[in-house]
Amino acid sequence: MTEAERVTASPAAAPIATDGAPRRRNPEDTKERLLDAAERLFADRGFEGASLRAVTQAAGTSVSAAHYHFGSKEALLVATIRRRTEPVIKARAAQLDALERRAGGAALPLEEVLEAFLRPIFAERARPDRGDDFRRIAARLFSDPPPIIAALKREVFGRTAARFLDALARALPDKPRQEIALDLQFLVGVMVHVTAGHLEDFPTPDGWPSLSGLPDEVVLDRMIQFVAAGLRAPARSHS
Repeated sequence: MTEAERVTASPAAAPIATDGAPRRRNPEDTKERLLDAAERLFADRGFEGASLRAVTQAAGTSVSAAHYHFGSKEALLVATIRRRTEPVIKARAAQLDALERRAGGAALPLEEVLEAFLRPIFAERARPDRGDDFRRIAARLFSDPPPIIAALKREVFGRTAARFLDALARALPDKPRQEIALDLQFLVGVMVHVTAGHLEDFPTPDGWPSLSGLPDEVVLDRMIQFVAAGLRAPARSHS
């Protein structure tokens, strides 16, 4: 099927009457509206709680249009996550590429590896056109229990995780890889807590300073220091 035939066959491309004059809806507009609606509903209700019909109703389109563009609710979720995470993944890769070029064959500076991992997250969530949605979808991605979420994380983040594990091993050549892998999980936990906006809503006793409104640079710098110290800390022997 040619691209022209595909567009014509799409339910999203059916003629719509506007002021008596039929016109065709742009399939890409339908696709974006489905992604926008899916992002909101998956963030609010989780993958299991957001039906495909509810997503299409929120998008003002049909279930057949969703199947045409994505094939399944699982594929729609993957596309929703990819749309928000691709800029982060690309920025991480670019920063790590630059760091590796500068280092040549030497060990990588640990704090700079951590900055390459974390700074793109802060940059993305600071964007006024997508910050709130990014925070909500990031939080949901790490709280939904269905196996589809675990498979999605492997598909979307697996290559990036493997690359940063190798980078951390270059930064800490004497540290066992199992410890590095565990510490990277701790890093992700801290990152998700901050990205989801929980600095502001974490319960603190009366008299303690509020963390609301801290500049991102302050939070990022402290996160890097905190995680770097943990990564450098030797593990206790349990033998």
